[in-house]
Amino acid sequence: MTDPIDRILTHIPAHFFQNLLEQTDAAFAKAFRLTNDHYAEPERAAMLGQSRHACCEEAFRRAAQHAGLKAKAPHTQPAGGRYSLVEQGGIYLVRGNVQRHCGTPRPSHFRRAWAELNAWMEPLQLDFLCDVPEPSSDKLCGMLVVTAHRELGDASLPAYVGLGIPNSDLSDWLLLESLNKVLARYHDHDTQAHKPAGPNISVKDSALPRLKNKLDGDEPS
Repeated sequence: MTDPIDRILTHIPAHFFQNLLEQTDAAFAKAFRLTNDHYAEPERAAMLGQSRHACCEEAFRRAAQHAGLKAKAPHTQPAGGRYSLVEQGGIYLVRGNVQRHCGTPRPSHFRRAWAELNAWMEPLQLDFLCDVPEPSSDKLCGMLVVTAHRELGDASLPAYVGLGIPNSDLSDWLLLESLNKVLARYHDHDTQAHKPAGPNISVKDSALPRLKNKLDGDEPS
C-alpha cells in the first residue's frame, strides 16, 4: 500500500503548507480584530467563532491559489452552505471546523463523503457470504486541523495547525501531524531524492599469472 504521506509530498507542493501556516495565523488575527471592533459581549464570543470560520476558509483558498493549486467552493448537499476544496493529483483537501482539541471534525455530510475515499487504507472486512470489492486507492482525503486556545490562551493566534487523514467514517485519525512536521518531511523527502548514489567500488584482482621457468634437469627422463 502506498504511504499516504508520500503521495501528498509528491502531489502537493510544500509551498502550499508553508503559506497555509502564515495565512491561518493572519486569519485568526483578522477574526479577532473584526469581532473586537464590531461586537460586544455576550455576542462577541459567538461571532468570534463565525469570523474564524470565514477567515480560515478564505485563507485556505488563498494559500492554494498562491501555490498554483485548484481551489473550489462547492455547495453542500443538501444545499445550505459552501465549503472550500483543494484538489491535485487525486488528493482532496478540505477544512475541519475550528475546535479546542485535535479530535476529528464535526461529521458534516460533505466531510463524511470525502472521508469515504480513505476506505482503502483500512483493513478489509471479509464477508464469506458474498464478494466484497476492494476499495479504490486512487484517491485520498486530507483535512486541515486548526484548534483555538482555551480561555487563557492568545485568541488572536491558532493553538495548533496540522494535517489529518481521517478514516472513512470520521471516527478517528489514521494520521495527524502538525504542518511544521509535514514541512520537515518535505525536507527529508528532497534530501533522500537528491542523495548521490555511493561510488561503485570494485576490487581488482592484482595477482598476475607467471610462468615458472624450467631449469635444466627438470625434464623427466
